[in-house]
Amino acid sequence: MKKLLVVIMIVVLAVSFAFAQEELDTKKLDAGLRGGPNSGFTARYFLSEGNSAEVLLTYHKGIIITGLYEWHKPLSIGEIEGLSWFFGGGVHVGYWASGSIWDRNDIALGIAGIVGIEYDLEPLINFPITASLDYKPGIDILGGWTDSWGDAAISIRYAF
Repeated sequence: MKKLLVVIMIVVLAVSFAFAQEELDTKKLDAGLRGGPNSGFTARYFLSEGNSAEVLLTYHKGIIITGLYEWHKPLSIGEIEGLSWFFGGGVHVGYWASGSIWDRNDIALGIAGIVGIEYDLEPLINFPITASLDYKPGIDILGGWTDSWGDAAISIRYAF
């Protein structure tokens, strides 16, 4: 349990240092739900135009916290406006309890990547919502307990 607290504190400090950047005109925060094999919550903070830090709190046989740095690029397909793609990487930490309290408990620490497409729905519905589809491969370096190398999900976010 002490290891989990130390790892969570390191992740929280890393994210807070990322948010401690000087104020930018393009600052934007969005948050929402992530649905897929690892479902949960997503929050993303744009550090500058085209760069963001994202935190995922998901559940799949245990709780997983993922911190990602992402690059965003416009995507031109015909006359579709508001379409972009993104890629990035970061770290994840998770805690898993197998069966009852007498069974094995484990902490996992690893690296993760992400690639996806995103559509800004605000021009269509006049409401600050984005929808994205992504693939997030990852591997545990310490304590491995995940049963897959990747995760695909759909996220819906509200922009603040």
